[in-house]
Amino acid sequence: MNNNKIIKNFFEGNVKLWKSYWLVGELLNGIFLLIIFNLEIYFFNTDSSVSQFPFLDFANLTLLSKIAIFIWTIFISIGIWRSAENYKGSIVWIVLTFIIVAYRCYSLRLILFI
Repeated sequence: MNNNKIIKNFFEGNVKLWKSYWLVGELLNGIFLLIIFNLEIYFFNTDSSVSQFPFLDFANLTLLSKIAIFIWTIFISIGIWRSAENYKGSIVWIVLTFIIVAYRCYSLRLILFI
């Protein structure tokens, strides 16, 4: 399958909700964040003191990394939201997904304005 088609299907919500949430929203998102933090440490020598976990410290990120995380979060949130709208199962899973995605977008303010 073509990569562009996979990305387009995800963004349009044509991927099953469990795949959209668990594979992209959680697994791929975690990998993306770890890559961002490792790039920060490698290229920008971000201070990673021993007393803090560097992967929890969003305060020391550069503006470029914050913008990348913002765009990535909006992208995956739209894809997951649309998958939840197309979901034909229980309304409970749809509502829980909407709450989690809304909270994820709301928490972006902590990353951008620290």
